[in-house]
Order: sequence, then C-alpha cells, then structure tokens
Amino acid sequence: MSKKIKSQKITFHSLIRLVVFIVIIFFSIQWLSHQKKSNYNFNDQTTYINEKVKNNFLSNFYQKLPKDSRYQLEHFNETKVGIFFQDTFKYIQQQLNGFPNKQIKEIKKSVIKNISDDMIKNIDEN
Repeated sequence: MSKKIKSQKITFHSLIRLVVFIVIIFFSIQWLSHQKKSNYNFNDQTTYINEKVKNNFLSNFYQKLPKDSRYQLEHFNETKVGIFFQDTFKYIQQQLNGFPNKQIKEIKKSVIKNISDDMIKNIDEN
C-alpha cells in the first residue's frame, strides 16, 4: 500500500511565481533597510526602543513619591522584610552549594550500583 509519488515538474507558471516572490522579498528588504532609524541606540544592542521613555517615567514617578516612601525604598535592606529576604537568599545559596556536582555523583553511584547488582544477579543465575 505505498502511495504513488507524483513527479515534480517545473512549469513556466511556477517560475513566474518564484520570480515574483523573490522580487517582493528583495524590495521589502531594501525598503526596510532604508527606513529612518530613530529612537534606537545602535551602540548598545541590549537597549529597547522605548527604554528612554520608560526611564524618564520611572524617575518622574520616583520624584513624585513622598519623602518617607523614598526613604523606605532606599533603605529596604535595613527593614525586617529586607533582612528576611537577604537571610533566605543566603540560606538557599548555602543549600545549593555544589548542587550539580552532588547530583552527578549520586547518578554515577546509582548507575554503578545497578550495573553491579545486574552482574551479581546474572552470575547467580548462571
């Protein structure tokens, strides 16, 4: 029950379509490459187009906050919540110290144990 493979023919119609497609793509690329390149910093590839607007908005918003709120934001690390977050972060870092290496060692041990158990089982059966 194999399907019959239709032979592929290149017709004049298909060549015209291909040429039209290539021409459209070529002119699209040319048109896009000549567009005005404003609001974008090409020196830093990590910046976004509207990053300057966002930074200005955030700085204006921050300046409009009351002095007490600005002080709390600036000294967040000194609050109980900030200290709790710092301690939790340090604890997690200590617990994860050497995590990938420990996991690799455990996997190697389990593989060797499984192989040795299989070998002992095969010896006992034969």
